[in-house]
Amino acid sequence: MVGVTGSNPVSPIFYSRIHSSYRTAVKGRGHSYHSNSAPEGRKAPARADYMKIALPDGKTLDLPDGATARQAASAIGRRLAEAALASKINGIPADLSATLHDNDAIEILTFDVPEGKSVFWHSSSHVLAQAVQELFPSAKIAIGPSIDSGFYYDFDVEHPFSPEDVTKIETRAKEITGRKLPIERSEPSVDEARRYFESKNEPYKLELLEGIEGKPSMYRQGEWQDLCRGPHVPDTGYIKAFKVLSIAGAYWRGSEKNKMLQRIYAVSFPKESMLTEHLKFLEEAQKRDHRRLGTELDLYSINESVGPGLVLWHPKGGRLRTVIEDFWRKEHFKNGYELIYSPHIGR
Repeated sequence: MVGVTGSNPVSPIFYSRIHSSYRTAVKGRGHSYHSNSAPEGRKAPARADYMKIALPDGKTLDLPDGATARQAASAIGRRLAEAALASKINGIPADLSATLHDNDAIEILTFDVPEGKSVFWHSSSHVLAQAVQELFPSAKIAIGPSIDSGFYYDFDVEHPFSPEDVTKIETRAKEITGRKLPIERSEPSVDEARRYFESKNEPYKLELLEGIEGKPSMYRQGEWQDLCRGPHVPDTGYIKAFKVLSIAGAYWRGSEKNKMLQRIYAVSFPKESMLTEHLKFLEEAQKRDHRRLGTELDLYSINESVGPGLVLWHPKGGRLRTVIEDFWRKEHFKNGYELIYSPHIGR
């Protein structure tokens, strides 16, 4: 979403040495792609119909005029082309369909790097929003960024989502990924974008649109589209595994003065096996969650009437805390430290 935080900053992915076989023509394209590594002291010959593209490892590629980031990935290697999700051109995130120009520097983003995950999960948030609006046409969409552990999207709905709703939403999201809808970028004028979101009665998008400097961009997949700076994966079929994790309330723009929205957290992966592994990790982490263990082992409790986050230590927890604190003090004294005490509350 435009103006939304949560995506990680984009940084390079480095490539291994380009194999000599990629210097030959790529089948089916009718063009030759060359790794431009002339002997030291000699300048590679210029080609009128080709352009030089710089790679992160210092090498250059000769690509035909008008080539895209996707074609550059193919020129580097088949495996990279298959894993490619998006790109960076001269340090700016871009779709794989973006056109390259002479002397551009390109980096290819895959799911193996945080920046690639961010693109993948942000595209997945669009799938989530489309699923919700297909099932609940009156739902209004707010923001849907990627986060460190997946993504979320905020919705303004008449009634909170039920567990049955969540199941339907996840099923519909998987259907949308199965449609393999192309994700296409457009750059309408501010007036065009405003008219579109007014016709859809999308107040949150209209508010976001007012904060955009310059020309806005939108991304369409099928009949659904959203205000977004991108980039995104080429089509919804790249998302092979999708799981809704939880639902929470969230104030619009984080202010309690604004309306409470329904936030759906989810995660997705390019392989089903990766989702299975991730869910096992979450299950193990839940077993070790101190909030759960503290209650189950009768170590402490938290009472909202006392204060949020203020721990009330039970006898077992008090004894455990004393043992830990005694050890901590002895180790400090042993290593030449002294202790001081200060008030818990001050001006």
